Order: sequence, then structure tokens, then C-alpha cells
Amino acid sequence: MALSCDEKQSRLFIHQSPLLYRVLREEGGGLVIEVVVGGVAMTAVRVRLTAEEARAFGREGPAYSDRLARDIMARPSFGGRAYDAPG
Repeated sequence: MALSCDEKQSRLFIHQSPLLYRVLREEGGGLVIEVVVGGVAMTAVRVRLTAEEARAFGREGPAYSDRLARDIMARPSFGGRAYDAPG
């Protein structure tokens, strides 16, 4: 039985926060954080976690991703690492 796109995507969610972000696992196993940013014009951006960031998320869980999401909200380009979430 083939899975729909929504079913496939829901299996990739690692953590979803009320702070308007979620952590996803890519098909290759890497982690991505998707954060809603903006004021009047809201949009979502994604940032691939570095190996160090992924280890920190593994150790600290949502406490780490909350801090990371807040950093991304404050600087949506996140040093050029952010890209538009599909949508």
C-alpha cells in the first residue's frame, strides 16, 4: 500500500512545538528545523542541523530546539543557512 504525501511527511516529524516550529528527519537521516517567521507576512523557513546541533538536540531535546527556533525567529536568514519550506 502506497502512503500519501501527508502520511510520509507525518512519519518524519520528530518534534512539533507550540512555538510554531517542528523538527523533521530527512530521508537521509539528517535533522531539519522548520520555523514560522515574520510579522504581518508569515512564512516558514528550514535550517539543516549541523552534526553538532543534531547531537545537542539528541542530548537536550525540545529545550535545545526551542532555543534554536528562537534564534531563527530573531534572524530568519540564520547566517544564510535558512531556505524556504516547501509549501
